[in-house]
Parts: sequence; C-alpha cells; structure tokens
Amino acid sequence: MRPVRLAFAAVFAAAIVVGPVTTSTAAEVVACTWKSSPLPLPAGVRKARATASDNDGGYAGNLIDGISDVVLWKNGKVIEYGQVPAWSGYGVFVTDVNRSGVIVGYSAPTMRGGYVAFRSAGTKIEPLPVPAGTYSSTATGVNDRGDIVGHYNPAFGERARAVLWPADRPGQMVELTGLPTGNWTNAQGVDEDGTVLVVETTSTGSTNSFLWRAGVVTKLVAPVSAVDVNAHAISAGRVVGSITLSGGGADNLRAVEWDAAGNGRVLSDGYTAKSVNRHGVVVGLPRNFQPGALVWRGGTLDARIPEGDTGQMSFGPIGDDGGIPATLSIGDVTGTETPMVFRCS
Repeated sequence: MRPVRLAFAAVFAAAIVVGPVTTSTAAEVVACTWKSSPLPLPAGVRKARATASDNDGGYAGNLIDGISDVVLWKNGKVIEYGQVPAWSGYGVFVTDVNRSGVIVGYSAPTMRGGYVAFRSAGTKIEPLPVPAGTYSSTATGVNDRGDIVGHYNPAFGERARAVLWPADRPGQMVELTGLPTGNWTNAQGVDEDGTVLVVETTSTGSTNSFLWRAGVVTKLVAPVSAVDVNAHAISAGRVVGSITLSGGGADNLRAVEWDAAGNGRVLSDGYTAKSVNRHGVVVGLPRNFQPGALVWRGGTLDARIPEGDTGQMSFGPIGDDGGIPATLSIGDVTGTETPMVFRCS
C-alpha cells in the first residue's frame, strides 16, 4: 500500500490511510493530544479491523484471521456477530453501526464481482432484502432509528441506484426517487432526521452530490468553481467531502465542509474530508500527498496526526464521542492487523 491513500473497499467504504504510524501517536494540537489504544481481540485471533463507530463508545469491524466474523467492541468486551451468510473467503466490509448495535456493510461472495448488503439482527448477520436477480448491493450507513442506505445494481452492466431500507418497513428496499436519471447514484450515509447523502457519477466519471429527504432533492454547491463535488459523510446536517477545482492540475482537490444551510467552505490544507461528527469535528487528509491526517474544528485546522515509524494506519469515521476507530497494518512476515481507537485528551 502506498504511503498516503484513501482506503476504499471497492468505491464505497470510507477509511483514511496514513502510514507508517506507531500504535501510540501524538498529534500537533492546541488543547489535547491524539493517542491510540488497542482494542481487545478474542483468544487466538491476531488480525482484525475497526471501521465504524456507534457514536457512544462502541466500535464495529471484523475479524480477519481466516474467519471474518463481524464484531462489536463495547464496554471493553468483544461481541461476535458471526459470519456473513454465504461468505466464501473474500472481502467483508463493515461500514456503519448505530447506538443500538445494528451493524451494516457488504461482502463479496465470489471473485466474479458483485456485493451482498447485510445488516445485523440481534447478534446475527443477515442479507438485506433486494429484488430477485439483483447483481450487487451495498449498505453504507444506518441511523439510530434503523434506516439503512446504500445502492443496488439490478443486473450486471446496469447502473447503480441509491436505495433505502426503511426502519418502519422491514423487508422492503426503496429506490430513492427524484434523483438524476441515467447515471450511477450511491447513498453515502443517512442523518438522524432521515436525510440521505447521495453521490451521482456520470458516464464521464464526474461527480455531483445531493441531499435527499422524503423525495425532495437538494444539490450541494461547491464554494468555489469546481468540476466535481464528491461528498463523503453527513452528521447533524453537516456534510463533508471534496471538490475538484476547475482548470485541472495535479493539486486540484480540496477538502470541503457544508453547514446545515448548505453553505460550503474549503478546509485549509486538506484535499479531502472523510468524516464529521455532530459536534462539527472533521477528519481528512492533507494536500500534496503529505503524510498523516488532519482534524478540523469549526472549519479551522486544529490538529495534524503525523506518521510514526512502523506500519500503515487506516482511519474510520470519527464518532460523536470523539473516538476514531482505526487499524494498524504491519506488512512484515507476521502480517498483523491491529484494531484500535484514537482519542484526543
């Protein structure tokens, strides 16, 4: 893996990679220091990933020591949800978890392409309902009410469509209406009021971003002239992501935050913003492929989490509790992957 890249499972899972880093890294901050602490593993397990936050001190991910069980770390314990149905040794991607412990994500059942969206029911994993013959589906976000969002491809070669599995209609999948037709759409996340963040990808690869709520669609407008608007996360009405500046060039990406009124601003020094919590704390990556990660508060750069000496760190989304789930990967003969949480104290 290259020193600084976005770690996307396919194109949907949101994680930030900075590497190499140590397992306890201090940040350049004004009022606190970012440090990591490892999450516990079941006996005999050496590899696991922490990729999602329940916003209340809990973190979800999966064991990858040959079993790929979905897990939740909560109150110092590891709760195993078991394997994804029909899992056959390929990828499992945990994308979100809510305060009730409902975990969502998707898996790759075969090498031939296509994903299967899943959710947890109790402490078991089950596939989300999709129309018969569906080629691919993903689940990318869940709110505390239990609404789940993602996308599905009806058939191989057909465009992806943003969808919602409503909490009040178990067993149903609803395609989001009112969005641009003819292009790919994917739901990136869902806010607590039911607002869905959607990204459209055109046939030329350019992107636009929208907010969808009860059939009403609002387009996000770049704060400066841009050819692409690629939103990644939503929380309490705030949205973060990146834009591609008009005019091209190697350094044409900028991290952006939109407030609840839709007003955008460029975040200093960043080329992308990947997550935001309800307090307005944003985590992203620096421009020009500089090492480390950035933290903004109130639109102002607050901290730089630098590289350390060993391994590569993949960051998940920051939670409302201020914790950032992460995974330290060591690419030596041991091939260890250690789940952990970064906190600022």
